Amino acid sequence: MTTHSQTTCSSPGTHRVLAQLALVLSLAASGPTALALTDRADLEKWCTQATSVAAGRCIGYLLAAEDALAHDSIEGTRACLPPTITLQEQHRLVLSWLKSHPETPALTALGLVARAYAEKYPCRP
Repeated sequence: MTTHSQTTCSSPGTHRVLAQLALVLSLAASGPTALALTDRADLEKWCTQATSVAAGRCIGYLLAAEDALAHDSIEGTRACLPPTITLQEQHRLVLSWLKSHPETPALTALGLVARAYAEKYPCRP
């Protein structure tokens, strides 16, 4: 009789690493066009579709932007997210921002996520 041990991912850092790994794997699986910067259309599609690949890409962008903004700006935008923000809150925030700002189609996906975060959570001096 074989038993399998159960692994749990309990730390936020583990979730972040898994999400970023999902993004990398999904981009690698999509071929050479994945090297181009992701745009608004892709971000909206990934963050609204109910497939695991799309969700992985969306989550990867949300967490990558959060991590990058903790150290620097993205496309000139700074944001200071609270340490208690959940991934679900980030997802709702970005989708709401995209819906209310249709005039910003030219930014990269990371730039759009950064702007959404910055509007809600600007850095205070």
